[in-house]
Amino acid sequence: MFAPAYCCIVKANPSLNVRNVASATARIVGSLYQGTTVSCLQKQNNFCRVGTNKWALAKYINCATGKSNGFDNKPPASDYTRKTWRGVTLNQRTIEMIKRAEVYMAEMGKPGFQFSFSQGSYSSRVPGSAKTHDGGGAVDIRTSVVNNNKQMVDTMVVAMRKAGFAAWSRGRVADTFENNKHIHAIAIGDVRASAAAKNQVASFKRGRNGLKGDGPDPDAYLGRATPTWAKRLLG
Repeated sequence: MFAPAYCCIVKANPSLNVRNVASATARIVGSLYQGTTVSCLQKQNNFCRVGTNKWALAKYINCATGKSNGFDNKPPASDYTRKTWRGVTLNQRTIEMIKRAEVYMAEMGKPGFQFSFSQGSYSSRVPGSAKTHDGGGAVDIRTSVVNNNKQMVDTMVVAMRKAGFAAWSRGRVADTFENNKHIHAIAIGDVRASAAAKNQVASFKRGRNGLKGDGPDPDAYLGRATPTWAKRLLG
């Protein structure tokens, strides 16, 4: 007998069509962003029922999400001990959040994936960072390790946002990072973050890009998978 699952995650990139009945030719009535947490209330014809008269292809929904259970409501521990980790300096709170993002990567179909960093926190060595890395919670993630593949970078951004970061891809649109493509992320709620980093989190809350000029979010098409605990901190 089928048992409903209530903490499933959408794997489809960038979104999954929702139909009014369990058929690939049925009317599309909406969509679900990658990383969205959904319930699979019933299975029929290789579809999951995700709501009343709402069906989505089951192969793009992962219900084996035991490792991430509780992440949405439980914030990371407030441990600001500095550590050298994977070649950069980060505090333990940020490390915990990155590990959560890697769990989400696995649950979205990228098992074993590990983030690689070009810059960490408590660092003022890169003038182009505009002091956003001077305090805690800041990290730049290499995308060259996945050959800047669009779908992989999309999934990386989604995972970081779902783990509680204000995160953006850099260099994929007309900005100053075209020759230095990466993902820039600030841990939401980090009390050791620099003033510049906190301003970027505020920009993220407004749906902007965190850069000078406060332009639109280049990854808006991915939605905002921000966890409940981080939404509370954003206000």
